[in-house]
Amino acid sequence: MITVSVPGKVHLVGEHAVVYGKPALLAAINLRLTVTAQEGTNDATGYVTQILEIVKKHFHVSSIPKLTIHSEILSGYHLGSSAAVAVGVIAATSYFLKKIWNPQLFNQLAYEAEKLQHGNPSGGDNTAVTFGGFIWYRKELEFLKSIWQLPIKNKLIKFFLIDTGKPKETTGEMVAFVKSQNNLQAFLNANEIQTKRLASAIKEGDENTLIDAIRKGERTLEGIGVVSKKAIPIIRAIEKSGGAAKILGGGGRKAGVGYLLCYTKRPPKEAIPIVLGEEGIRLEKKE
Repeated sequence: MITVSVPGKVHLVGEHAVVYGKPALLAAINLRLTVTAQEGTNDATGYVTQILEIVKKHFHVSSIPKLTIHSEILSGYHLGSSAAVAVGVIAATSYFLKKIWNPQLFNQLAYEAEKLQHGNPSGGDNTAVTFGGFIWYRKELEFLKSIWQLPIKNKLIKFFLIDTGKPKETTGEMVAFVKSQNNLQAFLNANEIQTKRLASAIKEGDENTLIDAIRKGERTLEGIGVVSKKAIPIIRAIEKSGGAAKILGGGGRKAGVGYLLCYTKRPPKEAIPIVLGEEGIRLEKKE
C-alpha cells in the first residue's frame, strides 16, 4: 500500500494571461488531497480513468491498483482540484507499480491529463501542486516551460478564502470566453506588470506593494469580464477595509466565481484562513 498527498493551489496573479505565454505566480496551500494505492480491483470512473490510461500507456502496463481518494480541496472552486487528482493518482500508481518517485515525471504526465480535462491549460496548476511553495510559471512554447520555485522560505498568512458560490461556467468555457475579447493584448501586458510587482513584494516582505499589486491585477481581470457582478461588491468591501481580494482561476460571469482570495487583517466571519507556500507532493506512507 502507498499513500501520497498533494496540496491545492491558488493563483496570486496571472490566471488567464498564463495561457498566452505570460507569467503567473502561484502558491501551494494547506488544503490537501490524498491518494492511496493498494492491491485490489480498480473501480475508477470519469477523470480518474482517463488519468490511469495515461499511466498505463507510459509504463506499458495493463493492471492498475485499487485507488482511494480523499480531498480537502473543493472541486470547481479554482483551487487546483483536478490538478491535485492528476498528480496524486499518477504518483501513487507509479510508485505502487514501479517504485518510481519522480515529481518531474508526475508533473509531465499530469499536464497531459489536464489537457483532457480543460482543453488548453497552461500547466501552471499541476506544476504548483507538484512542487509546492511559490511558483513562477511561464509557458514559452508547448514544449518549453519556465518554472522557478521562488527562494521564499516563509509561508504567508493573513490570506483567506471567501465563498461566492460555484461558477456556472467551467474553466474551459472561461478560457474560451477570454480568447474572444478584443482587449486581450492590453490585458496581458497589464497583468504581467502586476505579476512581477507581486513576486518582488513577496520576496521583500513589502505589504503595501503586495496589496496594490493584487488590487491592480484584479482590475485587469474585471476588465476582460471574468469577474461576476455578485463578486465585485465583496471585493470592494475588502479593499475598503484596507485589504485586497481577487478571483481565483477561471472566474465566472453568471453567478459566483468560486472562492475569492483575500489578504486582510480584518476578515469577515465567513472567511476561511489559509496558508500560502506549503509543501508540494509528498510520500505519506508505504507498506
